[in-house]
Amino acid sequence: MKIYCNNKLLDKEAIAEIFEPGFLFGWGVFETLRAYNGQVPFLNLHIARLNDGLNALGIEEVKTDFAGQIVALLKANQLDDAYIRITAYKKRESTGVLIYADKFGYYPKETYAKGFTAIISPYKRNTQNPFSQVKSLSNLENRLSWYEAQKQKKDEALVLNEKDFLTGGSRSNLFIVKNGEVITPALAKGAFYGITRKIVINELKKSRIRVTEKEITLEDLFSCDEAFLTSALLEVMPLVECGNTKVGNGEAGSITLKTLSQYRNLCVI
Repeated sequence: MKIYCNNKLLDKEAIAEIFEPGFLFGWGVFETLRAYNGQVPFLNLHIARLNDGLNALGIEEVKTDFAGQIVALLKANQLDDAYIRITAYKKRESTGVLIYADKFGYYPKETYAKGFTAIISPYKRNTQNPFSQVKSLSNLENRLSWYEAQKQKKDEALVLNEKDFLTGGSRSNLFIVKNGEVITPALAKGAFYGITRKIVINELKKSRIRVTEKEITLEDLFSCDEAFLTSALLEVMPLVECGNTKVGNGEAGSITLKTLSQYRNLCVI
């Protein structure tokens, strides 16, 4: 059977995978990771979250040697420091898996020195949605939030929940620092269960820095001493501006920089 695809007539069998339910309906989950020197830190935590997401969506768990497959993929592509995306999706008869890797070069030293700027997303996160903690392929609201930031020449979009409390970024978790205390939105208030978020909280506590998970308002953000964003790709990124208003003094703060250094030390396997 022939199908039309991007100005060409192709055999349906040649691209049969896109007719699986995962691709047709966004029925699946994904993980984005970084490889350092050919190794992927915290991979077991990412795979556990991926399988938790599959379970929540009624999809069979993936049973494969992810570590071995990723190492082989990195070697095949001659990659050491890499961006990796794992996609697991619903097939009619099983669970499909796609792993993609490419050279990582998104955030040079200059980006961390300058810090991220942000907007407030026009889209809100519904904390009553039972799938709000699933890193789903149906990621439209987060993607549109990020796209809106790009259109305004900003780096990230901060997302509010239905009660106008900050939940984090469209692709990151948010931390603010005030009077030596680190505060991050609670999971129950819409913050996403980030792997890097979990690691950072543990490291802050080891450093005897008080960490509180609670509601954060826009007023809290604009009155804090410093702020940062976390994700596997961003690591620990200073947040210096939101909506053309400085966050803190508009520069990376001391706790942010210390946390970035500690996190990177953990990533060197």
